[in-house]
Amino acid sequence: MDVFFIGVGEACDSEHGNTSVLVTTGPGVRVLCDCGFSVPHHFFRICDDPDELDMVWISHFHGDHYFGMPLLLLRLWEMRRSRPLVIAGQTGVADQVRKSFDMAYSGFAAKLCYPLDFMEIEPGESRQHAGLTMRTVQTVHSRRNLGLLLDDGDRKLYYSGDGRPSADVAALARDCDLAVHEAFKLEDEFPSHGSVSGCLRLAAEARIKRLALVHLERGVRREQADVIRDTLARNPSVTLPVEGTRISL
Repeated sequence: MDVFFIGVGEACDSEHGNTSVLVTTGPGVRVLCDCGFSVPHHFFRICDDPDELDMVWISHFHGDHYFGMPLLLLRLWEMRRSRPLVIAGQTGVADQVRKSFDMAYSGFAAKLCYPLDFMEIEPGESRQHAGLTMRTVQTVHSRRNLGLLLDDGDRKLYYSGDGRPSADVAALARDCDLAVHEAFKLEDEFPSHGSVSGCLRLAAEARIKRLALVHLERGVRREQADVIRDTLARNPSVTLPVEGTRISL
């Protein structure tokens, strides 16, 4: 499994882009996790084949996690994609994506040269796609957010989306090879956001092998750089990725 960080920042971070990862599983399935405002331009820097992307996962319906979908869909049309594109998320994902597409490019959905296949995955359910097993868990966030576990039969990845870990997150993410987790602040200041300290506790409790911290508030990333660097030095299995970081599992 290969994990490429397209962006690692929060909604307003102009330097690090909106958090999004492109996951290539052992069987070769390519999944884009979240597609916010800045993601499509960054994605197409590394993608010149319109058919290589298999699926988009949307963790929740905040703009920095799905308002890039209209541009992604438009550009794939422009590049003459021919394969169906799976778009997965919680209940209502089809309606939200279609509304955003029509708002951005009214009537354009009818012109697409490839099908959109929507897949809803709720906590407690399991979905299979091309040898990939997907399960979800609800986190603690201001808008309903689902963390996603991707299992390709060899490696497991947990992608948090946004939000502080709920009581069920540790159970879903237990023993995973990598967790990509939102850490907005150093400590638990916001009830609906994760933190560096909270992610470290989760990693220890769930025996997570590697942890990547994303969505760090831009002021914290800049002003607390020394503290973050010391934290990483004390925890060698933890990383603070930047755009273009690649982790192979």
